[in-house]
Amino acid sequence: RYREFFQCDADVVGSNSLINEMELVKIYDEVFVKLGIEVTIKINNRKILSGMAESINAMDKFMDITIAIDKLDKVGLQGVRQELTYKGLSESQLQVIEKFFSIEGAAKEKLSAAKELLKNSEAGLLGITELEKIFDYLEISGKTASAIEVDFTLARGLNYYTGAIIEVKPNNIKMGSIGGGGRYDD
Repeated sequence: RYREFFQCDADVVGSNSLINEMELVKIYDEVFVKLGIEVTIKINNRKILSGMAESINAMDKFMDITIAIDKLDKVGLQGVRQELTYKGLSESQLQVIEKFFSIEGAAKEKLSAAKELLKNSEAGLLGITELEKIFDYLEISGKTASAIEVDFTLARGLNYYTGAIIEVKPNNIKMGSIGGGGRYDD
């Protein structure tokens, strides 16, 4: 970035246990509760994004797609559409991507709807399964004070993430993320 900013990141490297991702969420929840800052913890999985690219036969454009999606809150849907059209995606491919953006509901409903869209993508289905397990672990570990939501538009434009990706957004202040991270195993 070409500006100074502060952000607290927490990442997972090494162990392939999804309990680590649950702990990342719990860390953010605990820290921001202690700081007295109400936040929403957003979570996605790079495998789901990969599955989305695979489902539209655009794996060669995966990085272009994730970089564009990561700008959604800054440039809006029309800006993302323009960028992806410029990068060579067709109208039908854009419509499938937009279906992911329009999925609503609680985590389980969102993951169920995404499962249907990714039924032909092994990587995408694995990403959904991983998020389902993380939410199962969170349920077992006890209630969090912070809202936790699945956000399929969360891409974290960094290509080293391989699994879950997380961003923390303040609820009462209009600004970008104040925390982030995820898994990178490669």
